[in-house]
Amino acid sequence: MAPVPTLAEPVCDEFAVRVSNAANTDGTLERDVDGQWVGRLRRISAAKLRAWGLDSLMDDVQLLVSELVTNALRYGEDREIGFRLVITLQGVLISVNDGSGRRPRLSVVDEESETGRGLFLVAAIADDWGVSPDGTTTWCTLRATSARR
Repeated sequence: MAPVPTLAEPVCDEFAVRVSNAANTDGTLERDVDGQWVGRLRRISAAKLRAWGLDSLMDDVQLLVSELVTNALRYGEDREIGFRLVITLQGVLISVNDGSGRRPRLSVVDEESETGRGLFLVAAIADDWGVSPDGTTTWCTLRATSARR
């Protein structure tokens, strides 16, 4: 268990949104009825990285966003997620809160499995990652100097 990191360095940019798959009549949440929010959050993240000259992190951040958001939308018990992207000159923090106390975990899958590899990808790509002590938030960080491609 690891709390979502606090950033000591100055924050250059921050984007946060709450998204729901469920019916929402009061208009307080963006809805993902058409399954488009994973792609939208990837594009928003890419645009923000580009604006701050962190293009070298773009592919990795887009993959991390895809994995964390998809897992949260698929497995979150509340069918509502909170997404947060924080950019500093040193790197990026991505956190996704699915409102569920059910902790995501690395699982062993066979070659035939079509799912179950998301957290392995996160662990392989991110410089650090974890799950909040209450299990509701999965987060990862990438340092600007960690661009691998």
